[in-house]
Amino acid sequence: MGDKKILTLLLGSPRVGGNTEKLADALAKGAEEKGWEVRKTRLAAMNLRGCVDCRACWSKGKPCVQDDDMDKVYADIEAADAVAFVSPVYYYSWTAQIKPAWDRMLPFGMPNAQRNIKGKKTVLLAVAGDEEASVFDGVTASFRQATEFLGWEIAGEVCAYGIYGRGEMETNGTTWLEQAKKIGADL
Repeated sequence: MGDKKILTLLLGSPRVGGNTEKLADALAKGAEEKGWEVRKTRLAAMNLRGCVDCRACWSKGKPCVQDDDMDKVYADIEAADAVAFVSPVYYYSWTAQIKPAWDRMLPFGMPNAQRNIKGKKTVLLAVAGDEEASVFDGVTASFRQATEFLGWEIAGEVCAYGIYGRGEMETNGTTWLEQAKKIGADL
C-alpha cells in the first residue's frame, strides 16, 4: 500500500447494490482513478449499539467501552484519509444503520481523546425517493455540524432526490453519479 491514500465508505443502506451504493461506487471510481485505495464498510451487516452517553470514552484504552463491531469502524475511519458517509434518507434523517456510527464518534471530540483524527476529508452521499431537495435538510445540517466538531474538511456533498426504485440511479441519476465521481477524483 505504501503512500496510497485511503477512502473509507461507510455504507448506511441495508440494501447491497442499491441506488445509494451505486452513488458510492461512482465516488470510489473517481478516487481509484487517481490512485486511492477504497474500502467499503457495510454497517447494516454489523452489530453497532447506540451511544449511551456514559462519558467513559477511552477509559479502557479504546474510543468506546462498548464491545461491538464499532471497533472495526473506528479502525476503518482512523486508517482513512477521507471518509464518505453514504446513506439513503429515512424519515428525513440518517438510516438506523449509520446513525450509531455517527453517535459513537463522540470519543474523538472528548478532551481525553487518545488518538487524533482531525484533518480528514469527508463526503456526504445521500439518496431519497422524495422529489424535493429539502428532504435532505436534516442530514446535511447534521453532517456539517458533526464534521466541524471532528475537525474534518468537507470535500463534497451529493444529495440525489427523486431516486427510489431499484436501478433508478443508473437511469435517472446520471448527473449525481457524475458529481460523485468528480468529487472522488478531486479528493
